[in-house]
Amino acid sequence: MTSYILRRLLLMIPTLFGVLLVNFAIIQFAPGGPVEQIIAQVRGVDADAAGRISGSTGRETAGPSAASGAASRY
Repeated sequence: MTSYILRRLLLMIPTLFGVLLVNFAIIQFAPGGPVEQIIAQVRGVDADAAGRISGSTGRETAGPSAASGAASRY
């Protein structure tokens, strides 16, 4: 019985690590930041609309010169 409990306790470590990894991946690959999503839920706004309002349309690294077609120095 002791070996069973010990084995189950040791199997919890990779299981928790896997759950943390999946959770991290979902948060990182979700559109918008986690804070923007929470604000959108509180305000009752769609996440895409919140992204448009905050200006995070996926072009955060592109400066104003990228819209005019000029090459960026950065």
